[in-house]
Amino acid sequence: MSTAQAPAVEERRSRKSREPAEFLRRYLQREIHNLGRADVAVRRDEPEAIHDMRKASRRARSALQAYAPGLGLTERAQPLVLDLRWLGRRLSEARDVEVQWQRIITRIADSAPLPAQASVYARVNEYFAEQAEVARNSTLGALDSERYRALLESLNGIVDELATRSPLPVRARTGHGLGDRRDDGRGPRADAETTGHQGVQTGRQGPRQHFRTERDERIHRARKGAKRMRYAMEVIRPLAQKKTQRALDHFNDFQDILGEFQDSAVARERLLGILTAHDHTAESSFGLGILYQQELQIGDEQAERLDGQWRAARKAARPLWR
Repeated sequence: MSTAQAPAVEERRSRKSREPAEFLRRYLQREIHNLGRADVAVRRDEPEAIHDMRKASRRARSALQAYAPGLGLTERAQPLVLDLRWLGRRLSEARDVEVQWQRIITRIADSAPLPAQASVYARVNEYFAEQAEVARNSTLGALDSERYRALLESLNGIVDELATRSPLPVRARTGHGLGDRRDDGRGPRADAETTGHQGVQTGRQGPRQHFRTERDERIHRARKGAKRMRYAMEVIRPLAQKKTQRALDHFNDFQDILGEFQDSAVARERLLGILTAHDHTAESSFGLGILYQQELQIGDEQAERLDGQWRAARKAARPLWR
């Protein structure tokens, strides 16, 4: 190598060593911006604001879990991951009420003629109006808390550190220089393998109700693993645009099925809650029972589709971890 070439080579090496921190910094910075916009929208009670805020918090949390350890940020990131999980849980009830209220009302309209339809409408609206008020108060309490303000300060602090520090050169199984181990020793590739073993095998064993309970638990775990995988891939997208986008497209399809399955499972819980409420009237019981049976069928149909879609998603993601 000539003397003239040496500085250029060293510059490329230096730039490559900075890339992991820079990719994570940009990703977190974007999600901080999304959190801020969603915060204002939630306080104004705008449509989809809760969903946008939950999504931003999940993305930031997943990125930190996947990549902070490889960048020497485990100690800084661990409490922040816990705070982001807390925020997501505080937002989840309000989001669940939004989604399920609309879902069940739509199902009533699409199921005409439903026995005692007017009574079913009235009971569902009454139930969810009460739930929405409680959930909104909980959400606003979280956004006005010291813990939430400290969370934002910590998140901005990590972004500032990533911009100024000299990052550790890391080597990961992803092959892209981004640490792939979280605090529990797992990472994106491990998530992919775990997702494949959790929830996507839908063969029936044992009594029907017992089978559904175990299946639903497995699919719920698979859904969480698939989300972590997708967010981890989003961070490294600048390194392999086409391969990453292809994998993300497949994972989005996989998550669409998982999401519909999960919404169906939660709808069943909500319908049971309405049916067992102390102030529930018998007039709407039969119609609510029909809706419950419909959700059972929807869940079974989505579960049958999961295995094939997971195989396609895993195949598309495999080149990213080589």
